[in-house]
Amino acid sequence: MKLEKGSILGHYEILSKIGEGGMGEVYLAEDTKLDRKVALKVLPAEVAQNADRMQRFIREAKAASSLNHPHIAHIYEIGEADGVSYLAMELVDGVTLREKIHGGKTDLRTLLKYLAQVADGLAKAHASGIVHRDLKPENIMISSDGFAKILDFGLAKLVESAPQADAEDATAMMQPQLSVPGMIMGTAGYMSPEQAKGKGEIDQRSDIFSFGCVLFEAAARRQPFAGDSVIDTLHKIINAPAPLLRELNPDLPPDLQRVVRRCLAKDPDDRYQTIKDVAIELKELRRDMKADAELHYSSSPSPQVNTISNENATAIHSGVISTQNSMGQQRSSAEYIVSEIKSHKLAVAGISLAVLVIAGVVFGVYKFALKKDAGSAPSFESMKITKLTDTGRAGSAAISPDGKYVVHVKEDAGQQSLWVRHIATGSNVQIIPPAEVDYGRMKFSPDGSYIYFGKRGKDEANQTLYQVPVLGGEPKKLNSHVDSPVTFSPDGKRIAFVRSQQTDSLMMIANADGTGEQTLARRIRPESFKTSGPAWSPDGKVIVTSAVGLDEGGRPYQSIVEIRADVGTVK
Repeated sequence: MKLEKGSILGHYEILSKIGEGGMGEVYLAEDTKLDRKVALKVLPAEVAQNADRMQRFIREAKAASSLNHPHIAHIYEIGEADGVSYLAMELVDGVTLREKIHGGKTDLRTLLKYLAQVADGLAKAHASGIVHRDLKPENIMISSDGFAKILDFGLAKLVESAPQADAEDATAMMQPQLSVPGMIMGTAGYMSPEQAKGKGEIDQRSDIFSFGCVLFEAAARRQPFAGDSVIDTLHKIINAPAPLLRELNPDLPPDLQRVVRRCLAKDPDDRYQTIKDVAIELKELRRDMKADAELHYSSSPSPQVNTISNENATAIHSGVISTQNSMGQQRSSAEYIVSEIKSHKLAVAGISLAVLVIAGVVFGVYKFALKKDAGSAPSFESMKITKLTDTGRAGSAAISPDGKYVVHVKEDAGQQSLWVRHIATGSNVQIIPPAEVDYGRMKFSPDGSYIYFGKRGKDEANQTLYQVPVLGGEPKKLNSHVDSPVTFSPDGKRIAFVRSQQTDSLMMIANADGTGEQTLARRIRPESFKTSGPAWSPDGKVIVTSAVGLDEGGRPYQSIVEIRADVGTVK
């Protein structure tokens, strides 16, 4: 049934058509009882006669009407008039999130604000046992006053158990499960892998994946799994990793890559388990972005000054004293003293002391420069120290062969994670999420493509060796009971490591992928190979390691031993 302007449906007067979708047409209408404008969703007659479609339509109304949240569009009424079923809902005066993302005028921090609001709204729905199942930019409206509203729970599925739901959600929770195994529901490009596979059991983690797709699109201004066809898109969702955000835009915050990657994990168990956690992450990320922007605005150090962090910090460069104020502007020593006189009325004695100190430092720098020019040995000035982390929770670390990357362990609240930093850009990426395990004994492969690391559970005595791509991916288990860092053969095809056992100590050798493991050499306790790790000679002939034992007098000693890589003889 096509409704024209001026048509009356119940107590609603149709003003204009504003859209349509899989669940029906949407009209702008006037509520003649309450004198307010509403969005009126109606089903065409041929659809209303379909019992299954009608059941979904009624379910949408009952599920969504139970939700009362500022970031979810309110459902006012479900009704029928003249054989037409309709749903009256809040009219949001604004534009869709898609228009905000692709309009080109909305900055990332503002988009993250909207998405944090969406996450809060989803958290309410999930706590009520409701899964949206069709989250996409078109189903998110941004009001003219800057608030996000989630629309269209038409594909919502009520989760059987929702212990966090409160009394007002009881009606929604009682609705039956209507999902049919093998039936694909949702919108290609934003489906979760479990939706794309047609699995019947879909929970709130499916929405988290869809949210990750929207978040990726907000950051990269493109969909993560866009394909040439629907089938191609679904194949990518199920099998292909999302592109790395930093490859699309190096200026994006590194932590955003971590949040997106975890939202888009193929296995629901590897994703965030609640959308509330995602909302918290986005809010923290926005705060960090604001702080970084304020720091960049308020402090732009001169290229001549290596490290200045405090207001009015003094720096010495090329024999000249200079100071830097809070706006990052350099001032000469004379300007600094004059400004201090004007602002603080320094006493004559204080001024004299300041002048003497400055003169002494300038003289010292001058003498130092003369000595350096006279051919003295390189001084500490030629060494550059760069702070790579500022969390205070960094642990073991390793540097890549080309010096471009550093991997380190980060420990927080009893959990450890692995992070990689690109030294040139300063970007940090979490490649292994936090877990109650111990990581260590890390090593880059010779070509810099992989990181080898040990992982030990809290109740495990020995570490297991894993391999992970340097920029993140699925870790691969290589060998068990690896008690030292690995060393690589010159061609990078083999590894060697120490395995400590109760009665003996073994030097093990294997292929770089963990296969072909064999014992190369053995020391019987109390003699053993040290677990600090071996080193492979550049010609590939020997492996060198330190060893410990007891001499004839029972006194401990330490020595360096060499092991032939072909026959295992020890010297």
